[in-house]
Amino acid sequence: MTGILPRLAGIMCLLFIVAGCTGADSTFGFGKRQNDQEATSNAEFPQLSDPGAPGTTPGTAQPAAGPVSARVYFAPVVGAPVELIQAMSRRLVTVGSANGVSLVAAGTPGMTHEIKGYFSAFTENGATTVIHVWDVVSPSGQRVHRIQGQESVPGATSDPWASVTPEAMEAIADKIMAQYVLWLRSAAQPAPQPPA
Repeated sequence: MTGILPRLAGIMCLLFIVAGCTGADSTFGFGKRQNDQEATSNAEFPQLSDPGAPGTTPGTAQPAAGPVSARVYFAPVVGAPVELIQAMSRRLVTVGSANGVSLVAAGTPGMTHEIKGYFSAFTENGATTVIHVWDVVSPSGQRVHRIQGQESVPGATSDPWASVTPEAMEAIADKIMAQYVLWLRSAAQPAPQPPA
């Protein structure tokens, strides 16, 4: 019974987050205003001033086939501690650069997409699961794609985030970028023509 309650709480949190994601014009479904407590749980992503600067590091996720070119603003993330988001954001800069995706500031001319992220974590059976959901939003404010997934790490504490390592967040960054790049490539493919 004790393992069911944290799982239900995590699932309820995820459902709340996903329900709040339906409006692309709001900030993660929580509106534009944040109180001080909410603001401290959000983290800004660093911007890449020279898109060619960082090189590929061992283990960097690189989806196969064809280059892409995108300029992406990652909005402040909701639900994860700042220090873990910082580890993930550094990885996103590196893996993005290796795949033709530059991280830019909000409102940068030529920005391809804004990406909004939500996190939830819960413990069960001696492990911690991190659930992440990302909305890809066009410059006009329309949600055009969603990326979601989960990462499990060993360890269970009263604060699930205490078990999550920077390496786990880097693995999430690899998956996010790989899925985004694959989606960009598929969106760039011409639609199949019906047989004549």
